[in-house]
Amino acid sequence: MSSLPARKPIDSKCSSGPTYYPPSTGLVSYLPSSFVPYAELMRLDRPAGIYLFFVPHLLGTLYAAALSPNDIRVQSLLQTLLILYAGTVFMRGAACSWNDNLDQEYDRQVYRCKTRPIARGAVSTVKGHIFTAFLTAIAAGFLMLLPRTVIPYAIPSIFLLWLYPFTKRFTDYPQIILGLQMSLGVFVGIVATGVDPMEQPLPKQISMIALYGALVTWTVIYDTIYACQDSKDDAKAGVKSMAVRFLPWMRPMLWGCAAVMVSLLVTCGIEAGFSEGYYLFMGCGGVTLSLTAMIGTVNLDDPASCLWWFKNTYWQVATPLSLGFLAEYAA
Repeated sequence: MSSLPARKPIDSKCSSGPTYYPPSTGLVSYLPSSFVPYAELMRLDRPAGIYLFFVPHLLGTLYAAALSPNDIRVQSLLQTLLILYAGTVFMRGAACSWNDNLDQEYDRQVYRCKTRPIARGAVSTVKGHIFTAFLTAIAAGFLMLLPRTVIPYAIPSIFLLWLYPFTKRFTDYPQIILGLQMSLGVFVGIVATGVDPMEQPLPKQISMIALYGALVTWTVIYDTIYACQDSKDDAKAGVKSMAVRFLPWMRPMLWGCAAVMVSLLVTCGIEAGFSEGYYLFMGCGGVTLSLTAMIGTVNLDDPASCLWWFKNTYWQVATPLSLGFLAEYAA
């Protein structure tokens, strides 16, 4: 582990930005110094994003277990979730690596992003692309451990991951593209559990689409709050986002998204025939309280407040939803 005096300042490409110090705590701090930039590139030092990538897969798996007329063993569920989580770690890493490589010039203009590995010159553009391909191959290896029927749902996700960095250049709504991509994990989780959406009756298909839409909306909410950290720098650099587009009307927009999300979750439960516990105690009720607390108390002008809610939203929303699905599964 590097001691404080031995830490080096940021690369000269970003000399006007914050000073870079190697990690002194956490898993990454124990890695050889040559590995650290690559671990940072795949965001191993920031696990909140891993959980957010994984949550749709988790919810899809639990939802399918609650929906399936067949008994799905707990051991089988855990095995599926372990494979999905491992694949998510590498797929999320590949997404971050790809995004940082394409956004390196923008990152050098955004104060918070100037010390990212490629932006500061610790990883070259070519090596960044090679690393992205390496991580994608590992993620694909875990995908092959699942039923082949998940592939049609995974391919659009990979395409949207490729597309996402470009959307910040031509649309004010990259958060929607990100939501469409990340939330596809719910279908991967459903199919990995042995439930084929195309073979379900229409009400259950509507239920799945409603769940997918709710998770898309949730992604829009938390990623827009996350983007508020950089809204001023993004506007100067020409980076488009909903945080820049809706800056004067940010909170009303978030409240509107929250109303849409809860309505879709109610629709999901109605069409699937879920019990009262899903709505009142574990599912939609808990989500409503979490969204109300987040949108009502976050300080959109304070980067630290936006980051705190981004780091914590996954368990505040995913926990009551997971409990709701588990209650149906147990019943």
